[in-house]
Amino acid sequence: MPAKTNPGPGATCLGVLKHPATGIRIPELFLPGILAAYKQRKVAGELMLSFGRETAPEKIIKAKPGVWEITRGHTGTSIKQYMTLGAREATKAGVTVEIEADHLIVIGSSTAAVQRIAGYHAESHISPQQLQKSLEYNRMAVDEAAATGVVGCFTTDTSDLFWLEADRLSPERVRRLFAERFKPAAARKLLGRYRNKRQFRAPGGKTVSVTISRLQAMRLALKFQDSLKINAEIYRYCKRKLGRKPFSFEISLDETAAMTSPRETRFYLTEWRALGLPCHYFAPNIGFEKRADYKGDMAKLEQRTRRHHAIAQGVSGALLSIHSGSGTTPYSGKGKGTYEAILAATGGEVKYKISGVYYELLLEMLAAQPPRGEARKLYDRIFDAVLQLVRREVKQGGPLAQPLLVKQLSTYDRQIARNPQRKRDPRADFFRFNSYLALNMRDEQGQRYFREALVKYVKGDRAFRAEFDAQVKALTLRLIDGMDFADNL
Repeated sequence: MPAKTNPGPGATCLGVLKHPATGIRIPELFLPGILAAYKQRKVAGELMLSFGRETAPEKIIKAKPGVWEITRGHTGTSIKQYMTLGAREATKAGVTVEIEADHLIVIGSSTAAVQRIAGYHAESHISPQQLQKSLEYNRMAVDEAAATGVVGCFTTDTSDLFWLEADRLSPERVRRLFAERFKPAAARKLLGRYRNKRQFRAPGGKTVSVTISRLQAMRLALKFQDSLKINAEIYRYCKRKLGRKPFSFEISLDETAAMTSPRETRFYLTEWRALGLPCHYFAPNIGFEKRADYKGDMAKLEQRTRRHHAIAQGVSGALLSIHSGSGTTPYSGKGKGTYEAILAATGGEVKYKISGVYYELLLEMLAAQPPRGEARKLYDRIFDAVLQLVRREVKQGGPLAQPLLVKQLSTYDRQIARNPQRKRDPRADFFRFNSYLALNMRDEQGQRYFREALVKYVKGDRAFRAEFDAQVKALTLRLIDGMDFADNL
């Protein structure tokens, strides 16, 4: 396991260390404010993009329009670009960072991956052909990351390989299928790992107990068998590509329809450890929704997070990684009291991720500019283009035309019918969930005209640039201060 270090400026592997992780969808625009916040609070933090959605290998970013889905590498920022630029700018700023390859996701398509962000989960097991295609893509992505020489962490998501039917099987069928799929010696060892109840120490002197019965262990083995196998393949591939270079490994179970149970956390991490593989960060589904403040019971959030934290520490020595960390607006964190609940549950030893909120902030600031100015006209063109695209998707029954999008469009239409002033509202849900598409809209020459226009405008308007950098810095500081990440080395 990578040890905690006290490295100098630039890219490194942080090891198991509490820290913020921030997405840099347009690194040319987002890095200055993020790095300024890291430096002011003496924070070592992560810079990342999602491999399954936000970024892609250079050959895909540079491919002709239409060769790949608009959802793949939708920021227009390649793996090589964000990693090398992030490492270089951090070195220049005198800031220590870890460059993360976030969310190597094994799934049928990138469209299915982005549908998860909107809360749509299709209960279908990935086909063997889709699996091989996804693994080939992920290996290509890992190759590009490794070639940069600066990647320090990989996060995987193989939850599409969960066999959800196992949760509904009768006891008799569970026993029969377990006997068919696990050899006798392996079955005995697996069941032996859950013979006794285990207790785990939690912050505040509390203990967490988790019991897994024989039948429950069989059921969980059937559910997670494929996921564990493929996750191990990905880890070993990363290890081969990086050689002796240290890296952290994070396992994500966050993007599932249901919350992760403490029993599932204990089982998954125990079986991962039985494979002889390290897990440095673990991301269960604790009930957070993407782009939404947490509005549930804070005491229950703290309780279940404490249980997952204690188990992850006790089994693997891992910290929890909190995904879906952005809230309803760029100014709300994750909602009142949420940071405090996570801190109490983990004793502050936690990793916390945000990404799309920086792009939301940029669009909100553009929308607030004078109506006849260049910034507002650019924003209006982006809004109208996204609206036109998603309306066409719904009309034609395209892959993005899920029930939530239909509902969001209907809500927007009713809102502007009641109040025309809400036309082109940057907080309209359909836009917040789909505005990313604008960054990957391209002309016949392959130019990403909205992405390029955003970079040109922000860099060219000195006053707007200064205000935007200040707002990015302030957003990042709210996370750092709210989660007590300051001076973490």
